[in-house]
Amino acid sequence: MESKDHQSPKYPMRRSLMDQIDAFFQQDPFRGVLQSIDDFFENKSFFSAGFPVRLYETTDEWVIEAELPGVKRENIHIDLYDDYLRIAVENDMEMESQHSKKGTYTHERRIDRAERVIPLRYTIDRSRTRASFANGVLKIRGPKYPKTSNTLTIE
Repeated sequence: MESKDHQSPKYPMRRSLMDQIDAFFQQDPFRGVLQSIDDFFENKSFFSAGFPVRLYETTDEWVIEAELPGVKRENIHIDLYDDYLRIAVENDMEMESQHSKKGTYTHERRIDRAERVIPLRYTIDRSRTRASFANGVLKIRGPKYPKTSNTLTIE
């Protein structure tokens, strides 16, 4: 005789309300949101999103202003090319702390780097382009010389 194993349909086990609450808090559903908020405010620097740059023209020159609060003059590097320039900023920070009560010593070094490339409608004259840095604002000024064409006209 054949014995058929008749199984009744299986239903998921019902958990008590307390089990459901415990499971909810063990999953830590808000961890991702809270961690992203913590990450945003913790150890973030000015360089993570770049720095604002403004380009405008006067009647006879172009002017670039870059806002670099808290940056030292020696950490700013400007490279001039034919019709664009590059502003690079490096910030090297070292932090040390010692807690005598806890008996711990912490040494941290962080190097941040940001750069911006600014295209111009004019050819840059290196001898007449000037830069100044005051109150966290870098200003670069140069005369307006039209771009020279790289094409040759046929006579």
